[in-house]
Amino acid sequence: MLDELLPRRVLRVVGAAFVAAFAVTPAHAEEITLDVLYTTPGTFNTLQQELAKRFTETHPDIKVKFRNPVAGYEEAAQQILRDQITGRLPDVAFNGINQISLFVDRGLGAPVDAFVAADGGLDKLGYYPTLATLGRWKGKLYGLPFAVSTPVLYVNADLVKKAGLDPADLPRSWPELIAAGQKIQTSAGAGVTGFYYQWDQTGNWLLQSLVTSRGGHMLKADGCTVAFNDNAGLWALKTLESFGKSGMPNFGISQARQSFVAGSIAILVDSTSYVAAADRQIGNRFDFKTVAFPLSAPEGKLPAGGNVAMVFAKDAERQKAAWEYVKFVTGPSGQTLMVNYTGYMPGNEIAVKSPDLLGSFYAKNPNHTTSIQQLPVLTDWASFPGGNSLKIIEVIKNHTESLVTGKHSAEEVMPSLVRDVNSLMPKCSG
Repeated sequence: MLDELLPRRVLRVVGAAFVAAFAVTPAHAEEITLDVLYTTPGTFNTLQQELAKRFTETHPDIKVKFRNPVAGYEEAAQQILRDQITGRLPDVAFNGINQISLFVDRGLGAPVDAFVAADGGLDKLGYYPTLATLGRWKGKLYGLPFAVSTPVLYVNADLVKKAGLDPADLPRSWPELIAAGQKIQTSAGAGVTGFYYQWDQTGNWLLQSLVTSRGGHMLKADGCTVAFNDNAGLWALKTLESFGKSGMPNFGISQARQSFVAGSIAILVDSTSYVAAADRQIGNRFDFKTVAFPLSAPEGKLPAGGNVAMVFAKDAERQKAAWEYVKFVTGPSGQTLMVNYTGYMPGNEIAVKSPDLLGSFYAKNPNHTTSIQQLPVLTDWASFPGGNSLKIIEVIKNHTESLVTGKHSAEEVMPSLVRDVNSLMPKCSG
């Protein structure tokens, strides 16, 4: 399967780097089989199988057994919380970056600081400092970046040009992008949507992207008080409302993505996680480009999406084995494979800067570089504290949908949204 998806040169390079990086394998008293949980099988199935295969080739005393993958991050979180009750936690899990606090505050997850220090530290291991920081909670490192995403514009350059617009010089404000989408739609005729914003991304991620791009925050510094009840938050809600008023349909994620690769959406705002799949599915049917997500304030930031690898094993020997696997999948060789299979951004700088790993890949695949270019403006993907964290995500999603479907205005939604979220938030201690 891998030979069908990746060039043979990439396979040889990754294989050589893999052997060099893991020529010395720590000895274990007996064979350990790691129990591993991941999400989004359509994106990660083949990749995860290949990662496990390459890992066990140089770690013969550590086997990897995957659980049936779950659909998304919220489903994985619910599964892990159930596993805590039954005592059947996975040894390693790939979770949404925004869920680290959800687990750690419940006594789940092992800090990996000691393992990192024993292997020379984050710098020697090659992690981007900005992205590694995303795995910290309350002063300790619990997760390492596996597949990081940023919001971008997916652009059908052929449809844009047909409307007399320049795909290399698209507007940088949402009202102008809406207008451009309407112009494209008129030019293309029936069956084409000019502009679509993938509002229902997991964890309210693209709502958060609007808030932070305006210089706002979802939570205050205390971590348990909403901060989006301000001008930046209201602007974000009004922007979503404007998408609905423009006539934007309400697609699901899969429907929107399939519509884009079929050539019936001109500008799609989505996660970079789909870039590699879009490239493959589009082929030569039209000219596909990615464009950076517009920042709407000088201090604007973007929440880093995607997932981290976490150790949930409790036994010391299993933790050591789990760390070896986490270190590999988030290391240079593992991240090279991850990028070639997906559109996610790697968390390992060594992989990006090495010409024989990803350096040449980015030179030849400009649609993947947009995410790397947004690295300086990345910030936290807000995690809601307390036992109602997943419920809060669902509540925000429901309010958001009422905006893009035109059922309510931003002025109507703001007070009810703040009230509903506050009612589910824990009280700050002290």
